[in-house]
Amino acid sequence: MGFRPFEILREKLAREALPPGPERPVCEEDPEEFFRKVRPLRDREKFFWRPVPRSPRPTGEERNWPPEPLRVRVWQTSEYMEGRAPGVTSELMRRLREGRIAYSRVLDLHGLTVAEAEEALREFFRECIFRGDRCVLIVHGRGLSSPGKPVLKERVRFWLERGPYRRHVLAYASARPCDGGPGATYVLLSTRPLRKKSPK
Repeated sequence: MGFRPFEILREKLAREALPPGPERPVCEEDPEEFFRKVRPLRDREKFFWRPVPRSPRPTGEERNWPPEPLRVRVWQTSEYMEGRAPGVTSELMRRLREGRIAYSRVLDLHGLTVAEAEEALREFFRECIFRGDRCVLIVHGRGLSSPGKPVLKERVRFWLERGPYRRHVLAYASARPCDGGPGATYVLLSTRPLRKKSPK
């Protein structure tokens, strides 16, 4: 005896108690009569459907299309800026450029005048050196709305190279896009002032 799990329902439910189902259409025409009316096609060459032609396989340069998205790094753009003191290795500079050195504090100079930004940067460096911060981030903006060169960005570069705390700046580099891109700069600091290189 086969497995019939719904047989027991016949005993518990009366047929009259079942909900009415959808009515099936009744075919009034006799199937044999229908097939007697069918006639074979006379024009066998006539197409009633046409298969979709397959596109030819790409060859040559077409195989590389669409091209992969071009990944432009910040240090490959004209807005990138960097600098380093004598003795800073290229490996340390690469790590700073790629954002592999975590920064501990951020200074945002947006909305400040040049004089206000200079004073804020001096106070910021004073606290960072006192606290022993190694790497910090300075947000100065890209200066796209400034006529000519970006004013605040160029002043930050000047202060890092010739400001009162320049002897504490080991290196600086434009930040990665996630940290502000060309509108921000990583600064690597030293708690001790760098020694001046003796003239040869």
